[in-house]
Amino acid sequence: MKNLILGLIFLPICLFCQSDNDPTLFEVINIEVKPGQEKAFEAAVKAHNKKFHPEGIYAAHLYSNLNGPNGGKYTWIMGPTTFTALDSRPGEGAHDDDWKNVTAVSQETDSPRYWSSDAKLSHRVVNAANTKSLIWIYDIKPNQEARWSELIAKVKKVYDEKRPTESFGVSWNEFSDTKAGNDVAIIFSFDKWSWMDRKSNFSKDFEEVFGAGSWHTFLNAMAETVDGRVDWLRTKVD
Repeated sequence: MKNLILGLIFLPICLFCQSDNDPTLFEVINIEVKPGQEKAFEAAVKAHNKKFHPEGIYAAHLYSNLNGPNGGKYTWIMGPTTFTALDSRPGEGAHDDDWKNVTAVSQETDSPRYWSSDAKLSHRVVNAANTKSLIWIYDIKPNQEARWSELIAKVKKVYDEKRPTESFGVSWNEFSDTKAGNDVAIIFSFDKWSWMDRKSNFSKDFEEVFGAGSWHTFLNAMAETVDGRVDWLRTKVD
């Protein structure tokens, strides 16, 4: 684990099987809850999702952020969907009236962000564990998106050949935010916290695929593509 983190620092969100024609868009909203109203908030969102977002392109889930820039907040995620589907999304009437049960116990709701999953760079595993996630968000240097993608494709190749049962997802921010630097995310999903303590030995796997010395070359190249990274842990509530 330590080797992989050190390497990529210079590098349902849910994981799902995806073809080129599958929807890839996720609507992501961070919500701060009124103190002491966490249980009421979770119950209200669960009831709302069950009634209006149970499955399909409007399916939604609730997550809790344990640390990082949104630590203590919840994240509501709808998708995978499409921008076209947003034209007919649940809205006025019963849906919005029911959502008032959520806002009644919410203190602050951030504006939505839209992220698209990158099937070519992601390593998907059917029925992958996803109750907990380690999320890394990167600030990509100007005009370095293509090079960053080429380097992450090498990581995917290592997973394809050496770690077929493990998965990670890559998602791109659909809207530029130079100040925030939230350009692209890598999401590792797992079920047990012990996953964080495991010895990854990723550098060893990497050099078995690309040859001796390739890991050092990779680290140097990654350092040239990003200005920084922020990461945190997230757990699935519903």
